Amino acid sequence: MSVNERRKYLKLVLSRYVQSGRKERIQLLTEMGEVTGLHRKSLIRLMNMPILERALRKVRLKARWDGVAVVEVVRIVWERLDYVCAEQLIPALLDTACQLAEWEESTLTAEVEEKLSSISRATVQRHRIRPRG
Repeated sequence: MSVNERRKYLKLVLSRYVQSGRKERIQLLTEMGEVTGLHRKSLIRLMNMPILERALRKVRLKARWDGVAVVEVVRIVWERLDYVCAEQLIPALLDTACQLAEWEESTLTAEVEEKLSSISRATVQRHRIRPRG
């Protein structure tokens, strides 16, 4: 029996469950347990819920931590360091970015510099930056 079928069955039995006394509820719980395969405590919890509808999943939108400027600086530094892996790129990222900014090969604002100092290896790998070519 699928979850939706169980919910439909429980909706049908709900009116009888609410109107019945203690002895009838015991019998109803036994019957519902045999039909649905659920444990009695689960059935009691479901029957005492305000509604038997399944809750909709909440969609969580995660804000982008880094912007286009950060990704561009990471790409430039990565190219200048001959496409090293993220583990080797992270320790040299901020120093190399500052050096490249002095040589005017990239622009480095205070916000970008702050984000580069705390960027994680996983964030760098997630961008899956590929060499141009």
